[in-house]
Amino acid sequence: MRTALGRSPDPGHRRRASMLTETRSSRSSRTRSRARAVLIGLLAIAVPLGIAQRPANAATTWTPPQPTYRLNDTAKGGAMSILPAGENGLVNASQLAAFESNGTRPAGSQDQLAPYINLIYNAQNLSNSQLHSYYNDESFGIASGNLVRTETPSTSVNVVIYRDKHDVPHIYGQNQSAVAFGAGYAAGEDRLFEIDVLRHYGAGNLSMFLGPSCADEQMDHDALLLGGYTTAQKKAQIDTLPNRFGSLGTTLKTMVYSFINGINAYITATQTNSALLPAEYPAVTGAAPQTWSVSDVVDLATLLGGIFGKGGGSEVRNAATLQYLQTQLAGSASAARTVFADFKEQNDPDAPTTIVGTNFPYEIPGTIDSSTYPTIDNASAPLTGGPTDTTPGCDVTSTNVPAVSIIAKTLDLPSHMSNALLVDGAHSTDGHPLAVFGPQVGYYAPEILMEEDLHATNGTYDAEGSSFPGTNFIVELGRGRNFAWSATSAATDNVDQRIELICDPGGGTPQPNGTSYMFNGTCTAMNENTFTEVCVPKPGGQGQPVTITHNIFTTVHGVVQGWTTVNGGKPAAVVNQRSTWGAEVDSGIGFMRWNMPTQTKDVTSWMNGAGSIDYTFNWFYVDISTIGYYQSGKLPIRPSNVPPNVPTWGTGVAEWQGFLGFDAHAHETGSPTGYITSWNNKGAPQFSAADDAYQWGPVHRVLSLNQEIQHQFSVHSGKITRANLVTAMETAAMVDLTGRQELPLLLPYATARTEPSGVQAMLAQLQTWLNAGAPRKKAVTSNAQYANAAAVAIMDELAPRLDRAFFDRLFQAGGVYQGKVDGTVNGMDAGYNQLLMEFADNPSTHGGSSYYDGWEGYVWKALRQLTSQPVAKPFTAITTSHLCGSAGLSSCGTAIDNALLATYNALVTANGNSNVSSWTQDTGTKTLGVNMPAYDAIKFTGVGIVGQPDMDYQNRPTFQQVVEFP
Repeated sequence: MRTALGRSPDPGHRRRASMLTETRSSRSSRTRSRARAVLIGLLAIAVPLGIAQRPANAATTWTPPQPTYRLNDTAKGGAMSILPAGENGLVNASQLAAFESNGTRPAGSQDQLAPYINLIYNAQNLSNSQLHSYYNDESFGIASGNLVRTETPSTSVNVVIYRDKHDVPHIYGQNQSAVAFGAGYAAGEDRLFEIDVLRHYGAGNLSMFLGPSCADEQMDHDALLLGGYTTAQKKAQIDTLPNRFGSLGTTLKTMVYSFINGINAYITATQTNSALLPAEYPAVTGAAPQTWSVSDVVDLATLLGGIFGKGGGSEVRNAATLQYLQTQLAGSASAARTVFADFKEQNDPDAPTTIVGTNFPYEIPGTIDSSTYPTIDNASAPLTGGPTDTTPGCDVTSTNVPAVSIIAKTLDLPSHMSNALLVDGAHSTDGHPLAVFGPQVGYYAPEILMEEDLHATNGTYDAEGSSFPGTNFIVELGRGRNFAWSATSAATDNVDQRIELICDPGGGTPQPNGTSYMFNGTCTAMNENTFTEVCVPKPGGQGQPVTITHNIFTTVHGVVQGWTTVNGGKPAAVVNQRSTWGAEVDSGIGFMRWNMPTQTKDVTSWMNGAGSIDYTFNWFYVDISTIGYYQSGKLPIRPSNVPPNVPTWGTGVAEWQGFLGFDAHAHETGSPTGYITSWNNKGAPQFSAADDAYQWGPVHRVLSLNQEIQHQFSVHSGKITRANLVTAMETAAMVDLTGRQELPLLLPYATARTEPSGVQAMLAQLQTWLNAGAPRKKAVTSNAQYANAAAVAIMDELAPRLDRAFFDRLFQAGGVYQGKVDGTVNGMDAGYNQLLMEFADNPSTHGGSSYYDGWEGYVWKALRQLTSQPVAKPFTAITTSHLCGSAGLSSCGTAIDNALLATYNALVTANGNSNVSSWTQDTGTKTLGVNMPAYDAIKFTGVGIVGQPDMDYQNRPTFQQVVEFP
């Protein structure tokens, strides 16, 4: 048996997938894995393809309404959206056989892919009339001739589901509860296997569902460290909503229960109609889908809150960086803090912000009191008592690749969401505001978002857009009757790492992994919950049915992550204190307000909804006359004497002093610039970066959006159309941020120096590319190489060498790691071990979203200081004295020369010639044996058996809306 926060006393007890037990509650879910061949047997009993029609409700007089086109819809066709590859995520056994036989895909599963891709090569000189070639109509209801089928999922619940030609469900119910039931049924139909994977991951029992593997076991433990709730604790979060939120809480609770009933109704339907059963169940788990409970919604909400909607929680890592810097700076703690502050960029005046000209100060410390934080003895050492390894023998069975792939991508999502461009009516050709916005959530097959149109015939619910499946009884990103909204992740600081001082209840010597801690002068026992998984290996594995046990400990602050020592050997536990812990579903109140016409009518009431959302997001609003912005989050107010970037005591001396008030959150209606933009950048001046955020410096990818909007203003006399705003978005989507921001400083400096002829030829290629805007784009879709391919290769090869030229003296001693593409080390330096941020967030991750963070701002600052140009917050003298060579900043010219020459030599090797203009490869593409467009291409993560083809790179929202209310 393995103890998740401790060593395994008996490695022979490993897992099975039939049940998970808890010390305080129990649950069961029988799952087994079988070989893919099971599908062949299933085909023999599969009923004809299609959705079984149930009889209309006979027990009531309710008459299902028709999906009247644009009923209560003031957009009048001015709202559009796109979600590649398509809405339909159901592949049954017959459809799988057809796909494997002749490539035929289910209808609605790929119809949005081509329009999404085609915009790349048609975004220039775009007109409003052409937008429907790249976006779908997002009007309420269904236009004449576009209704494909009708579903009546229940004989007792008054709800009907209409499917349009894109397979989007338009759900009409008698009231909100009925709508939620229909949304649950649609979630089952479109995303059943996907949400099953996600609910088991959120519950920490993925091994039980997919069978044993080292990866599944590790992910189970990591998920439990987010929440660590028992089933009873999860259910209580739902059941106490009315007590905490009154009538809105009652509505939310009712909708959750009804939503679960809808999912279960679909699961029941699969038992008699195998055409409804996703092929993944017999092929991957070997078992039928199991019913849901309301605790599953909490598990999914925990993923949203603990992964997507949070910022901070890297204080221990920062402490390790400070300790490293101190060793590099002759043991000076003061010098280490100064250099750390230079790179942390907590509040850089040059950082681009969404709000311009208005300060929203947050987390601005005063004089730090050293008694509020301990010193971790070795912050780089792994925490003890945690899963430093997995159960011996966990690798005897193979990992379920599709499911593990989606989880891995899910873990990567917070740093990759999203962008928004809004323009006010004064800068619109017809006087009404414009919006092009959406979340970047990666690319999945089926997509990790789902589209839907929800309406209650009693007038209490009207919304259309997209949501995370499994929570889609609410439209989370979309539009109402007379407004639309979207989001980008804010990553503001709602997580702190606390140091709990271990004590002995009897007054003796504290044990290294003790489970009592000091709080407000009292030795307090931790709470302990034990989670047990019984797991069956998949066919072909050599393991036996075995058991895993996870012991999770919590304190008043949150879940224990592991143990360490502080202040010279004192035992301590590290705890993540997250403001949304224990209240995972509360943000549903804010989302629900936006779906209710009586709750949201204008920007003011919309902001009230945003203020009810505890997750840390930037929210954006547009209606017929107004654009708006609000940054949500349950953000702690910390004592002014507490350091914001290192672990603080959990003993009671550094407790949170409440939470940021509604008006103190960054927000605005309208904008002095005429536009509002966000690409996960800083929300407002003086709003501090979270402890895990190093990217809010002078260079940020939002600059590309700003520059392209300004360009559209310039060429259209200050007034633009929806199509012009789409052009601005798509042009920015192709920008190589490193090239566009570093080259204007580097090229004048380097070309004025004496460089070898080969280097001069490289600089000429870079200049031509920069003059074109530094795009990573083919001239036409059929080309094999990028336009300006040589310059793109040069920039990719040069950028990490330039980073190292400037900063090796400070960080090289801690080690340099290389990048990986498709699991293969690409031979190119990707970052320093001792700083949290990679050199560049390049497109080679295959997720589309790129340039979220990187060292471009550091290089920008160093080049400006080298060339005596103004910098609002320059590197301090301690830092500049340690740049480049022994003479500090004055050594940087030679270091740059060396980086350029090394780049030239590396590219001669990669391309096999010295003809710079003919180059098409860099070290990374050469190592992997692909061309640059393939190296950057977007790859869909397969959640199920049927995937999607790669598509050309673009840095653009996955689900995207184009909106104007006329």
